[in-house]
Parts: sequence; structure tokens; C-alpha cells
Amino acid sequence: MTSIKLPSKLETIAKTVPGVSSALAERLTGGRYVDVKIDRAAAARYGLNISDVQAIVASAIGGDNIGETVEGLARFPINLRYPREWRDTVEKVANLPIVTPQGMQITLGMVAKISVSDGPPMLARENARPTGWV
Repeated sequence: MTSIKLPSKLETIAKTVPGVSSALAERLTGGRYVDVKIDRAAAARYGLNISDVQAIVASAIGGDNIGETVEGLARFPINLRYPREWRDTVEKVANLPIVTPQGMQITLGMVAKISVSDGPPMLARENARPTGWV
């Protein structure tokens, strides 16, 4: 039994319990995730380790705060990342440029497999443990 089917099975069972007027399992599907599976051997051939590739992915796609602007009493971060049109498809993400420690320019797809997978739209936690409600 997979963890995705477990809440709906519990919902079905809970509905049969005397005194239960309604039971509803939280629906945990609908999210889309970009998976970057780093090929350790390929990264090592170019002098990169896992943390190097992860840092490149995080900054290129998620962005890095490179400074701060002050407007009156408010402070706002300055975030730098690749333009949306460079990272809006799996193929474009695979073609993001990486400069190796030796100065060679390669693409992210040469050291990682990029794909999109389905998953929960939100990861709920309670007491640092993943939760799903019925």
C-alpha cells in the first residue's frame, strides 16, 4: 500500500465508524516538482562535487540574494537569478551553463538528469514529521 492511497483508505474506514458524521482525507496531489538528479561520476569528470552542482542549481533557478536596498525604513533583498525564459522548461534548465573549476563551460544536463514529477502541492509537518489529515 502506497502512502498516497493510505489516507483515502482511512477515509473509507472512518466513514463506517458509528457516530462519524463525515470523514474527509486531505488530498495530497497536484504539485509539480523539478527533479535534478546529479550524476556523481559525470560531475567528478569535470571537477565538480555534489555541493557545487546543488549551489549552481539553487542560484540559477531559485536565485541568490546579492544585496539589499533601503527605501525609507523598509529593506528589500536584491535577488539575482537566470531570466525566466532560460529556465521555464526542462530542456532549457538542462541547457543552463556551468563553468567548471578548470574554466570549461558545460551545461547542467551534462552532469544531471532533469525531469518533472508529480507530488503534493504542500508538505505539511507537525512536530517536524510529515503529516496528512483525515
